[in-house]
Amino acid sequence: MNLISENGVWLTESEFVTSDGKISKAKGKTEISIIGETIINHSSAELDGNAIVNDYKIKVSNNNRHPFLSKNPALGIQKGFFDVDRNIIYSRFEIENSSLNGFEVVIRNDNICNAHGALYDGNKLINTWTAKLIKAD
Repeated sequence: MNLISENGVWLTESEFVTSDGKISKAKGKTEISIIGETIINHSSAELDGNAIVNDYKIKVSNNNRHPFLSKNPALGIQKGFFDVDRNIIYSRFEIENSSLNGFEVVIRNDNICNAHGALYDGNKLINTWTAKLIKAD
């Protein structure tokens, strides 16, 4: 099983590191809902007093690649895909009308997921992150 393979609520603890080494911590929640051929992933976290929100609409496909669109009020519309290999999700994304892009890897072991990702402006690193997700239900 992987993060998006079943309905559920996950509590998150994240750490963001800027390219110059500044570390910020965040706590939040991820809610996964499977509705027919669509997976909805609503994620939110509080970082330095600001809300980080991602609303993913993921299309279930017959192969292991699932395209998605995500609305992030701070960054814009993300377009990308999730490549699934058993309990691991590899994600690549770009932000529409910008040079922002990135990746994330999410590994699930039982009721805990660990995520690692990075955001770039072209080839320039903006920040990296790690997150621990614990299944709440």
